[in-house]
Amino acid sequence: MNTNLFALEWLQEGFLPETQLKCGDLPRLLIFDGHGAHITFEFVSKCFSHNILLLRLPAHSTHLLQPLDVGLFSLYQHFYCLAVDNYMRSGQNIAGIKKSILIPFLTEARRATFTTHNIRQSFSSTGIYPLNARRVLGKLASKVPKGRDTLGIIKSPSGSQEILHQVQAAGLLPDKITLGNSHPTMD
Repeated sequence: MNTNLFALEWLQEGFLPETQLKCGDLPRLLIFDGHGAHITFEFVSKCFSHNILLLRLPAHSTHLLQPLDVGLFSLYQHFYCLAVDNYMRSGQNIAGIKKSILIPFLTEARRATFTTHNIRQSFSSTGIYPLNARRVLGKLASKVPKGRDTLGIIKSPSGSQEILHQVQAAGLLPDKITLGNSHPTMD
């Protein structure tokens, strides 16, 4: 199936009816990853005409901002693997997992994963709702190497102590050197 048609069909037959039941004509927010299928004129027009606000996540950020990626998919995989593992250990597995067994395992995993608590927790851990930019920025800041700014650019030292620290960190001087008023000394 054409992904553009699939996205539009999902919008018309899934998202619109489900959200209109709960929200009526109130604005709704649709968060998406920026895949080309979501950015067709017809898709955007349909959203605009039904009071749906679109929030496109920045490229390469879904692992931090997408609630499904952050909190639900790994949990879903966990519960599915648990069901398969229990089945394998029960001794019922003679010829592998058949389709008739697969669907109940997925249904069980889905029921255990997609709870109100887990969904809310996923939105909270991304900082989308309640709004908390520090949730994501904190994850990004921890990946910046020491002595660099948030873009990864090496910071210029602001004084002699910082110069000494950077030189020692590079392994060019012994750790026991300190700066007095005029000359460096060995401790």
